[in-house]
Amino acid sequence: MCLYGIFCIVFTLATVLLADTEVVVLRAVRGRDARLPCGQGKVFLDGPDSYVLWLKNDRDFLYRFPNEESEKRSLARDRIFGTSCVSGTCYDDTSLLLKHISDSEAALYRCRVHYQASPSVDYVIEVRLVDSPGQPKIFNGQGTEITKSFVGPLSLGFDLTLVCEVDDDQPDTLVYWRRNGVVVERAQSARPGVLRAEVNIRNATRDELDAHYECLAQNADVTEPLTASVVIKMYLAPLSVEIRLNNNFDFEAGQPRVVDCVVVGCVPPPSITWHLGDTMLRPTVHKELHDGNYTVSSLTLAPSLRDSRRELVCRAHNSHQPSVVFEDKVVLNVGYRPICVSTREETIGAMEREAETITCVVEGSPEPLQFSWTFADSRTLYTSVKKVPGHHHRYSSSLTWLPREGDIGLLLCRATNAFGEQKRPCTFTVSPGGPPQAPECVVLRAFPSALRVQCKKAWDGGRPQTVHLELLDEDGALLHNISDPAGHFQLPSVTDDRNLTALVYATSERGRSETTTMHLNSFKPLTASAVVEKAPMPVWARWLEAAAATIVISVVIVAIAMCIKTLKGKRNNSELNPDLVPRSDGSFHREPDFAREERLLGTTNITVNQLAACQNQYSTTPVPSCRVMVGCAGHTSTQDSCPAAQHSYYV
Repeated sequence: MCLYGIFCIVFTLATVLLADTEVVVLRAVRGRDARLPCGQGKVFLDGPDSYVLWLKNDRDFLYRFPNEESEKRSLARDRIFGTSCVSGTCYDDTSLLLKHISDSEAALYRCRVHYQASPSVDYVIEVRLVDSPGQPKIFNGQGTEITKSFVGPLSLGFDLTLVCEVDDDQPDTLVYWRRNGVVVERAQSARPGVLRAEVNIRNATRDELDAHYECLAQNADVTEPLTASVVIKMYLAPLSVEIRLNNNFDFEAGQPRVVDCVVVGCVPPPSITWHLGDTMLRPTVHKELHDGNYTVSSLTLAPSLRDSRRELVCRAHNSHQPSVVFEDKVVLNVGYRPICVSTREETIGAMEREAETITCVVEGSPEPLQFSWTFADSRTLYTSVKKVPGHHHRYSSSLTWLPREGDIGLLLCRATNAFGEQKRPCTFTVSPGGPPQAPECVVLRAFPSALRVQCKKAWDGGRPQTVHLELLDEDGALLHNISDPAGHFQLPSVTDDRNLTALVYATSERGRSETTTMHLNSFKPLTASAVVEKAPMPVWARWLEAAAATIVISVVIVAIAMCIKTLKGKRNNSELNPDLVPRSDGSFHREPDFAREERLLGTTNITVNQLAACQNQYSTTPVPSCRVMVGCAGHTSTQDSCPAAQHSYYV
């Protein structure tokens, strides 16, 4: 009786609790995972002492949250407290996960939330089991099943029909389509045992690129639906091809610059080529990046001056549209900032209250906008530009000013064009001007009776100078007065016995230099080309020279006689040789020791001149038709035309 009473009390309490708590009926698929939400997933624990308890049939304890695992996870900063993520999907950790749910787990489940500052709340769920629907299958409009994970590639304006079928006859099963996570179509028609949902894509646009279509079959509340999905692939022409130069089409000759070509909206990513005029470029740096809807090709370009006004073309090649050209082109403006023509520093002689003019010459492309002149005291003047005739890219500018005391020092000239200011200026040194300095001269004796005076000009004082030479005799009378801009003088008919004096000086419009005096009779020849008189030869030297000549002539006569004797001996020996038979033309031939018919190749005792040419040496006949002659080897002329010492026998 006592046990019966306790059971009655527990049953009564459970009945009261169930009566006070709403029971939510949720379906789960038999044999699959089910996740029961606590309070429809809206439970919020209000403090560290609050927790959640899950009970089965109000007597079996199943799960508590928080627990040791959740407390460890809560210390990790990259995790959200109270949630866990599996396969990219995050769940509330207050929910109860039932793995591979079976018939024995179809029961009542109570989720009791113990708040820290509020009364506890119970949520009761009744789990009912259903059978799993069939796996969705996707077909195209022609009824062919799509087994790949994608459809296409499609082109713009294409029509496509996707059909999803599920073998199931349960009335509560839902079959529907989702596009990128949004429901777009539900099952509208069905035949016995088959649920069917169809989605139609009309006049496909770029929005369909990589669109994710997913067919779902669901007949439970706490079990994930069965799915089948496809992705739409497309071939798309570029929306735009653009060479990015930021409207700066100026390229400095020889200076590398990175140029980008951006292709937007081309699928698949295109191959990109660069062309400069009719030349396909081979860049030193060329990379391709595909980021979403953009393809970027970078080119490092260092054009030359001859590339100016040529077209730089970026061309995108879509392998699926080979007949269509997608490109962008720009016209290059290649030039360079001005550079100074002269590499040396020029010295200018300036005088106060006297106008001075300086010309600065530079090369550049395009034409300079202006010239600037900077004096030693930082004063700057600007002048106009003038093109130098006969040169394509040479320009000049002249500065005329009245010098003052502060102008002494460096004067810098710079030109500026569209590519910038001249980096290295043309340099002038402004020095105090005045009369020229005296030249330095040397005297050279060119002929026995002529002198050559060469002068090296000194500082001209800022104006062109002329060198003068005055020739005076021993009485001081003026014989010659010669002037020459280069300072080179020729003095003919000057004898050694005259005491002549040369006065050399330089003049300019600013005055005359000091005079240099030279006594010409004291100068000796200074060059190797000068003619020097020889001293009289002694008598004994003349006799010695005659004796040496006589000995040389005697040696030559003896040598000639020996050569003649040797040649005559050879001639006599040849006459006594019975094998040599004289001919009517004065030549000889060797009489053979055997008849022609008996002669065989390789048995002759005749020594053949290797330089002789037998035209039939490769004949098939065993006996070559060559003969022995006396004369000049390699010559076909007569014997009289050969040197006497060069007779030889040849075949």
